[in-house]
Amino acid sequence: MVDSNDSDRRKYLRLERRDEVKIKQYSYPERGTYTKARIVDISGGGLQLETRQHFPDGTQLKIEMNFVGWQKFTPSFLKYFGDAARRPLVVLAEVLRCTSLVAGRKYEVATKFTGIDENHRRALIRFIRSQLALKK
Repeated sequence: MVDSNDSDRRKYLRLERRDEVKIKQYSYPERGTYTKARIVDISGGGLQLETRQHFPDGTQLKIEMNFVGWQKFTPSFLKYFGDAARRPLVVLAEVLRCTSLVAGRKYEVATKFTGIDENHRRALIRFIRSQLALKK
């Protein structure tokens, strides 16, 4: 497990993942296109990503995650049916740090969620706990 800072370590469990996600720099009104990134680990408070793009500290990102399973932990009545069972988790996150892994080609980006529906956060936390329990 990788921790972004001491307060996050105490508050949220982290789950290592390798899911592909879509990210873009967030602005209002929205513009730009999504690029692909890969999750390194995720918690209820943020995530670490591997990207091909450098993002300065403080940058706001819009992140669309579409890994299977988190949806069943939401309070929604129709969570198992149709599009609801495949709905992505969309969040806004602030870049805390961006570290070069391969100069000019690969970066590790640590983020903190700044815009997430609290029901989705609770569902994500329950999903992470269930996945960690399966690993024991």
